[in-house]
Amino acid sequence: MHDLLGQFYAYARETWRYRWLALAVAWVICVAGWLFVFDMPDEYRASARVHVDTQSMLRPLLRGLAVDTNLTQRVNLMTRTLLTRPNMEKVARMTDMHLEAQTDAQMHALVERLRNKISIQGNQRENLYTLSYNDRDPQRAHAVVQAILTIFTESALGDTRLDSDMAQSFIEKQIKEYEKRLTEAEQRLANFRRKNVGMLPSDRGDYYQRLQQAQNKLEEAQLRLREAKSRREEVRRQLAGEEPSFGITNYQESVSGNSNLDTRIQDFEKRLDEMLLTYTGRHPDVIALKRTIANLEQQKQEQVQLNGDRPSSGNGQLETNPVYQQMRISLSNAEVEISTLKERVQRYEQEVNELRQLVDTIPEIEAELKRLNRDYNVNRTNYEKLLERRETAEMSQDFEEGGQQMQFRVIEPSRVPDSPAEPNRPLLLTGVLFVGLGVGLALGFIVSQLRPVFHDRRTLNSVTQFPVLGTVSLMMDEHARSRRRTEMLFLGSITALLLIAYAVVVVVGGK
Repeated sequence: MHDLLGQFYAYARETWRYRWLALAVAWVICVAGWLFVFDMPDEYRASARVHVDTQSMLRPLLRGLAVDTNLTQRVNLMTRTLLTRPNMEKVARMTDMHLEAQTDAQMHALVERLRNKISIQGNQRENLYTLSYNDRDPQRAHAVVQAILTIFTESALGDTRLDSDMAQSFIEKQIKEYEKRLTEAEQRLANFRRKNVGMLPSDRGDYYQRLQQAQNKLEEAQLRLREAKSRREEVRRQLAGEEPSFGITNYQESVSGNSNLDTRIQDFEKRLDEMLLTYTGRHPDVIALKRTIANLEQQKQEQVQLNGDRPSSGNGQLETNPVYQQMRISLSNAEVEISTLKERVQRYEQEVNELRQLVDTIPEIEAELKRLNRDYNVNRTNYEKLLERRETAEMSQDFEEGGQQMQFRVIEPSRVPDSPAEPNRPLLLTGVLFVGLGVGLALGFIVSQLRPVFHDRRTLNSVTQFPVLGTVSLMMDEHARSRRRTEMLFLGSITALLLIAYAVVVVVGGK
């Protein structure tokens, strides 16, 4: 540490030898630098602060009904693209600065100057942005900030509306396209159904399900037919062991038996009328019911003939056996049921045979129908989704056009500056002073190293490696000391004058 201090003291003493050179250089640099600082043109700064409100009260209410765009990200992107060449050219035209550019090169230089001088600083968390611009003309600085603010607002709202218009245009185009596809799919499906009527799957299922159901119905009908035939044979055997009539009865009882047949015939005719309202005359049940009515009519005729052939005994006739009569009715019902079941079995057999003949055709038809239905459902689903999105886009556009989605509030409007913002002359003047003093000291140190001297015996010994026998000190008389004091006083005065000059220029430059 002692060696370092000694070395520093030696360097300072060597530099002190060229103190007048250092002071002169400091004066020259300070005067030249101060003149340059005062000659620097004044630049005025105009600024404006804008708050972008993206938290609308309607946004939670319209969630799910309108498109929820990321407005904060959109604003951040817009601030980064605000300094593009088209926007800078627009600023130049809005402020008449483009009149200064006569050539493309001058216009390019103007755009670059605007881009470098325009500052956009923002707090993304609070959506607070500061727009500023420096210019020698305060009026033009104010005009440029106003132009930037206008472009900033119009770009945000205009881009949003442009995006909405483009989205709606695209959706409308897609709706027309899918509407055309849906119409074509409906036409293909309708033509296919008309072409293959009777061979398409119904609510009963596909081809194999229909074939299985038809076979099950056929087996069930055949079983019921066998059961009906068994019942008929049993009734015939029982009927063969009964007497048709016995005893004497009056004519009114015989008429009562005919009345029962008439009642049944009327009931069956009523059922026939009801069935004809639903089915045609070729339906198996209708045919079977007609046969039942015909059988009852035949029984009625037989009963009339039987009553007419019997000998009368006063007002009486042979009494008809009620068991025999009931068995005849059961036999008639069995015949009707067998006839109906035969028709049903025949119809089911025909249906099964027809389905078996179409074992290769119907599956292909069903597969083609599934493909057509799938295409139709896909087109219809996409068409309905596009309609919903169109409603959403229209609601979003109404929301944006009403200014409810994003609002701009100018917190601090731009005004014409009355004092220059740059250059910061007090700071620059102070910097010039330190630079002048530093350069002067550095120059004195460099000259002292170029023209070194020995100030003590130890330094001379270390450099020459010769023994030093002794040293001779300089003794100053009164005249020399007086001259030395005068010199120091003059040096201090020159230095003080430099500091006073610095204080004056700082005061003047700060106004």
